[in-house]
Amino acid sequence: MEILFIAFIWLLNFAISWWNAYACGKAWVESKSAGGWTRFMVWMGAIMSAAGFTWCYLIIEVGLGYSFGALNAYWVGVALSLGYIILVPVILFAGYAITLDAWARAYREGGVLNYGIAAYDTYATYHNTASAISNFGQAFGSVADAFTGKGKSSSSDSNSGNTLMALLVLFLVVLSAVLGILSTTLIIKKAAASSPLPSLDELQRRRVSLSKQ
Repeated sequence: MEILFIAFIWLLNFAISWWNAYACGKAWVESKSAGGWTRFMVWMGAIMSAAGFTWCYLIIEVGLGYSFGALNAYWVGVALSLGYIILVPVILFAGYAITLDAWARAYREGGVLNYGIAAYDTYATYHNTASAISNFGQAFGSVADAFTGKGKSSSSDSNSGNTLMALLVLFLVVLSAVLGILSTTLIIKKAAASSPLPSLDELQRRRVSLSKQ
């Protein structure tokens, strides 16, 4: 049952990341022309997408590493903690920007949907912030202990073995980040390429509309 729940969360996170990248791709050309806050928000969406993909790939990598015996349970935890302390600051920064934009849109345009989105973004940002306050220090400490040889696995493993495990964990985290960024980039480019270019008159009307908001 626990595995099914984890699989569901993984699929949900992957789907949200894909949708964020796709939505950014659809708005990419227009935001590039508009610039300013619009462009900034598209980048925030792309960052959230890449972070989500990175976490999904890291879960797969450490799961395979554990299944094939390359990582034990301790180093799986270290890998997840390292990914956490790298991604959380990025997610919080983008999350605050997205929440601010959602409330600004709700204030300007009103409507149940806009207020609902703003409320959800606020809850998600609050949850992520509270989680970071509670867990960031412990995650950072576990990674620091593992990489300095003070972790609980060092009593049974040699120094060279701990070094190899630390390098493997670092490689997996970097690999997941690279794959996450590439996935977001490819989806954005494909979505942007499939979107028709607006006319110059339409771009001008959109600029005027944005300047009035």
